[in-house]
Amino acid sequence: MGVSGDIEDAPVPAWKGIHQRAVDGGEQTYIDPATGYTVFTELSHRERGYCCGNACRHCPFEHDNVGKPDQLKQQARAAREARKQARKASKAEQLKTLGDDDSSSK
Repeated sequence: MGVSGDIEDAPVPAWKGIHQRAVDGGEQTYIDPATGYTVFTELSHRERGYCCGNACRHCPFEHDNVGKPDQLKQQARAAREARKQARKASKAEQLKTLGDDDSSSK
């Protein structure tokens, strides 16, 4: 038994438009109208920086870590370290800026 009609004629799920509006508005989550669940947007996933392994609807990492707990741990560790280094660099830059401000006022 075949399916008639084109895929382009299939109804678009309500969450697609809601997700796009949430992303356009810079939102990290939205409420799925069918389930009432809070769903992470693609922005939230990208900010994390790696696939969390939960087969999320908007995973921008092609579900890379689904079913791969060892790989997930490794990527999570690397992402935490990268965020830590970024915070250190930011703090160092802030301190440098403060030092520059102090020396220019003398």
